[in-house]
Amino acid sequence: MTSTASVSSAFLVFANDVVSEQREAYESWHGRHHVPQRLTVPGILRSTRYRTSGGSPEYLTVYDLADIAVLASPDYRRLAEQPDAVTQAMRPYLRNPLRLACRALIGADCPHGEFLVILRMPDASATRAAEWMAAKKPATIRLGRTAPDAGGHPIMKQAGMPEEAVALVFAATFRAARAMAEGMRDAMQVETLSAPGSGLIYERIESFP
Repeated sequence: MTSTASVSSAFLVFANDVVSEQREAYESWHGRHHVPQRLTVPGILRSTRYRTSGGSPEYLTVYDLADIAVLASPDYRRLAEQPDAVTQAMRPYLRNPLRLACRALIGADCPHGEFLVILRMPDASATRAAEWMAAKKPATIRLGRTAPDAGGHPIMKQAGMPEEAVALVFAATFRAARAMAEGMRDAMQVETLSAPGSGLIYERIESFP
């Protein structure tokens, strides 16, 4: 049963490329099967699929979570570790997976925008970023810290990941997304990590529900 809760305290970012010959099959599987299936897990509240026009990973999905513990729940672990036949058939065609499971620090429930920029920053930048957001109160930026205890995913071939600060910058236009991300980075005087997905601009494909 899909959760009816609406308050989020965590979020999950999952991104990947796909073998070009499987793009059509991937689009059908991901939008019609995979994401809707994840939304049957209690505590996964809503989701938006994005795609970038240049860079890797090409596809990115944001999931709002009631709590980071959702990712350790039996319902979620079952889907991740015992995929159905359709998902099992698609997984070999996914490339360059990126998974950022984050506890939200500020702006956990800000709406998903038409465009999205992810800023991945050293964990030492989290306090500075939180102070800047508390002062500026941006309505379309959320800040989180990756949670090593959130558990891994079989496709990642790793148990978890080190802590880092992650900002999701949402905007209505491509230009606004870029300007907001650059403005935030410059105002905080922090360097973003040279890491997959960081700084890329993604455009919304579809939202759930």
